[in-house]
Amino acid sequence: MTDIVKALYNCAFTIWNTLIELAMTLFTTSPKTAGAGSPYQTVHSLYNAISDATVPIATVFFIIAIYKSVISAPPGQQAMRFLQDALRYCIILYIAANMWKIMGYIIDFSDGITAKITATSGYTLTVSGDMEKIIDSCLKFPAFELSGEWVEQFWTTIGCSLLFLIGGIVLLFIMVASCLSIVSSAFQRILKPLMILPFAGIAIALGAGGHDISRSLVSYIKTFFGFCISGAMMVIAIKCGVSLCTNFVSFDLSSSSDIAKCILITVQMSITPIVIAGLVKGSDAMIARMF
Repeated sequence: MTDIVKALYNCAFTIWNTLIELAMTLFTTSPKTAGAGSPYQTVHSLYNAISDATVPIATVFFIIAIYKSVISAPPGQQAMRFLQDALRYCIILYIAANMWKIMGYIIDFSDGITAKITATSGYTLTVSGDMEKIIDSCLKFPAFELSGEWVEQFWTTIGCSLLFLIGGIVLLFIMVASCLSIVSSAFQRILKPLMILPFAGIAIALGAGGHDISRSLVSYIKTFFGFCISGAMMVIAIKCGVSLCTNFVSFDLSSSSDIAKCILITVQMSITPIVIAGLVKGSDAMIARMF
């Protein structure tokens, strides 16, 4: 039974470390090179198809901006407003012609930040030696000596064995579920920038409509950069979560009973993946508040 329990806990930590290694690889994978660059090329073709509408949309909003200037501006300021709108329109067209390169620079910049953060280690988990000692001591059957104390210790050992067996299965499930959630977020971190990238031309075209409408362009750039930089946020969440939980969440088991040790050690091992998975899933909300 001792070997089975140890195998369950070791399997849980092995699955965690393997899948987290995959997630860290995805965090450092640029949307440009994901899938050998095939998704990026697909998005580029979609961008080219949608970009044909950039100039017509920019022209329409430029006309709207001129109309607003004529209606709202005093006669002495109408010429100045017209020149401002015309200059904005020319700048918009220039940026639209180079928008794909600009968005590529944003991706490269965010990838550089993520690579710097990921370079440091500290995201793996291991079964501590203290835990193995606790398993050995709790699952050690007493020498046969028929007495009330022996019977009590025997059933306590049986109870600890069942608790550790159930705890190992629960921990394995928690590790797998948490890792799948983190890996899913890692894939989304790559896909989200690619999903909104084809609409960059439309976002820049809206900027020709003046201050109020140009807010959509600023919002688009902030959202896109947030999606790109979210990989760095997720890496920070994993590394800080592992460091904090493994050092801060530590129960004093010296005076606890064997059954209490079984429960507490399993809870202690389960807190780290649960906390980290929650932080990674909530990184989008944190990014939205930052930008």
